[in-house]
Amino acid sequence: MKTPFAIRPILALVLAGVTGFVMAHGNVTPQEVDTGNLPSLGDEVRMENPFREGNEYADYQVEAVKIGESAYAGNCASCHGIRAMSGGLTPDLRELTQWDDEYFINRVRNGTDRGMPSWKKSLDQNAMWAIRTYVESLPKPE
Repeated sequence: MKTPFAIRPILALVLAGVTGFVMAHGNVTPQEVDTGNLPSLGDEVRMENPFREGNEYADYQVEAVKIGESAYAGNCASCHGIRAMSGGLTPDLRELTQWDDEYFINRVRNGTDRGMPSWKKSLDQNAMWAIRTYVESLPKPE
């Protein structure tokens, strides 16, 4: 079957668009996270960021930001953008102030039906909360 000449450019654009969309999802192969000297948070899932100022492990906030930056770069940046600046296909994580900690941890642990994988088998909650701490440390968009 031959494709009419006029349809070829349209077909090429559609295929390029689909390929771009698929490739934009990025590499979601989990990267190991060394949580350094952060205190072990155990197996019971916490519903509040323990590394945030005023919380139980606030003394570890600076270290959590550093660990979170590395963990984010290896596991999140391919989809959510460098320094959480989304390219438009995924949420700009710096703008998600309406999402509370409970929503964050459940979303990261369980993933979504729209493409975000579940990370509960790949990252412990120390790494997840370090990522949250890192994202919270970033300047908000203007």
